[in-house]
Amino acid sequence: MLCIPKIRVAVRNSCCRTYFSTLQQSAPHEDSHFILILGKPGGGKGTISNKILEDFPRLHHMSTGDILRANVRDGTPLGKEAKSYMDEGKLVPDSLMIDLVVEDATPHMEEGESLLLDGFPRTLGQAKALDEVVNVDLVINLDIPTETIVDRIADRWIHPASGRIYSYSYKPPKIRGLDDETGEPLLQRDDDKPEKVRTRLQAYDEVTAPLVDFYGTRGVLETFQGTKSDLIYPEVKQWLEERTNN
Repeated sequence: MLCIPKIRVAVRNSCCRTYFSTLQQSAPHEDSHFILILGKPGGGKGTISNKILEDFPRLHHMSTGDILRANVRDGTPLGKEAKSYMDEGKLVPDSLMIDLVVEDATPHMEEGESLLLDGFPRTLGQAKALDEVVNVDLVINLDIPTETIVDRIADRWIHPASGRIYSYSYKPPKIRGLDDETGEPLLQRDDDKPEKVRTRLQAYDEVTAPLVDFYGTRGVLETFQGTKSDLIYPEVKQWLEERTNN
């Protein structure tokens, strides 16, 4: 299986699985990085990721959800294996998710691109399993106050038929409670109600706190605190530029 030591990728044959034997295993670029971005749901992780991709064009964004869906849709061997679990209502095993990530990552690393992985790992067990095959050398941890996220998400209302989203703080409807185009009532999703958001964020903190400690003790994690993405991002950008010689 492909293994990624500090700031470079190398092949470690002893951990290769059979279906990787057919992958092209040329020497990847020495300046490639494997980057993770961690952050609470609704904490601006998507906004920060998009800004990073705009300013660091050699970065390839990897969303595990997108990778999984693409492999299932295309009927790849890994996709078929994943679908067999999904069809039975089971979670896709961590080992299979890592195989999907590594297979998607390999050609990009070989072309000298760095990777920004979003959505995985989510637990300490997943982080340790990922560590068996790749060496994550940069981790961005977005620490946004829980109440900031609660206020942001609870402020969100939708028009169910069209999916249009409104926020009373930055994108309000012309008439309170009504869709701009149809005049139909806006609704708040049950998951967006404050009590549900707090429960979800508490669960996230409990699961990911060990993950933050895991990467923190390795000296590869930097935590960025704040309430607004536009104020946090310049610090993220500067840190990445210093670490990647961009």
